[in-house]
Amino acid sequence: MKNLLNVGFVALLLVVLGCNCGDRLKELSKKGESTPPPATKTEPSNSTTKASTKAEYEVTMAKYEQVKIGMKKGDVENIFGGKGEEYYSGTGGGVSFTSVKWVGEKYKTVLVSFKNDKVTSKSQVGLNK
Repeated sequence: MKNLLNVGFVALLLVVLGCNCGDRLKELSKKGESTPPPATKTEPSNSTTKASTKAEYEVTMAKYEQVKIGMKKGDVENIFGGKGEEYYSGTGGGVSFTSVKWVGEKYKTVLVSFKNDKVTSKSQVGLNK
């Protein structure tokens, strides 16, 4: 039953995304017609900068396992200590869909999808038990 719900959710998500593609493609093609600004020359700097490896959130398997299907978005935000980064947001048929990710050290990541601010699915990358 859960797999059927997940498949249904993904199918609905793809339909919602597909409805917006035509308008978005037209918008992007109009942007492509404009003349790009002239290139500017930049001088290389003498300082070496290292990419920041500081994690924004403490992402652990224990916290991931606390997230349950049907849980409120605010409760998930409390678990991870912040709002995370919303990488998808859309509405269709009076229903809102959002997907949020929390990234920790060494790119450990938790992805959670919400329907009307309630968890519908979750996944993780890089977490160990």
